[in-house]
Amino acid sequence: MNDVCRMKQLATLLIAAATLSLQGQTFTFCTGSCADLRNDEAESIFTTISKEEKQFFLWLGDNVYFNYTDWQNESTMREAYMRRFEGDAVQMLLRSSRQLAIYDDHDYGPNDSDSTFTGKRESAQVFAEFWLETPTQVDLYHDIRWTERYGDVLMVGLDDRAHRGPLGSVILGRAQLAWLAEVLEKNKDASIAFIAVGSQVLNEAQVFENYVRFPEERQQFLELCARAEMPVVFLSGDRHHGEISQKRVNGTLLTEITASPLTSTTHSPSPEELKANKSLLKNTVVNEAHYARVSWQDGKRLSVQLVNGKGEDLVSKEFNLGR
Repeated sequence: MNDVCRMKQLATLLIAAATLSLQGQTFTFCTGSCADLRNDEAESIFTTISKEEKQFFLWLGDNVYFNYTDWQNESTMREAYMRRFEGDAVQMLLRSSRQLAIYDDHDYGPNDSDSTFTGKRESAQVFAEFWLETPTQVDLYHDIRWTERYGDVLMVGLDDRAHRGPLGSVILGRAQLAWLAEVLEKNKDASIAFIAVGSQVLNEAQVFENYVRFPEERQQFLELCARAEMPVVFLSGDRHHGEISQKRVNGTLLTEITASPLTSTTHSPSPEELKANKSLLKNTVVNEAHYARVSWQDGKRLSVQLVNGKGEDLVSKEFNLGR
């Protein structure tokens, strides 16, 4: 059986339990990032997530960790997906609900890769082949951006790799920002918008690949989201620790949920980062493998739990975001 057929077989798992309907007045999904293939103990978190009552699971990037041979061509990229998603626990998750995704550097190309990666079109194509339920339009945009409505909930996935330049330049690019502005305007009747992007948005610390290191475009992005008719919540991964942040931009409150890692090793933020990150909410940092459970209730209440592999809530917060 060739790689394309095997990819299609796995991808069919992602359709079995799909639904677009809301369950009563509460909309719930789970999300996480950084899923390096390690061992059965680490993989058990997927069994826990599969038992959650959710509309979908949203993969926030680094869902696969390409090595230096994997990103050479489409065939080796597909093989990397096969290795990652053939285990029993992760297949249970794939069958449990609809699956949405974005990528980040490790399932796009090399570590910290940007728009200069020569295999970016192949990477986007393989991504779209596997994540069949994610409504990408790769042939149109040449990236993996997408948007979808669930009743009055707007979901958006952004591509933070295909247009990324050197530090201090851009992450999303002018065209993708213009597209996002159109999406937010077209869906201004939504009660909330969740925007998934690989790199942290609200973290004020000038470390790693945080958006704050691209200050001009970040400000444009934040102001665009602050002008939206609905509250905006960013969903990010990448950092191998979890946290919840909030920041006011032109008087509008923006929220971010960072959920990382699912199975990869953890890396705690340094004391210097914690001091610099003025947007971080107190007592929300998580330094163990986890995922986020996110609920939107009655068009105004956001509930967030960061949950470990045993199903235990490590952080639980509730916010009134209704406008």
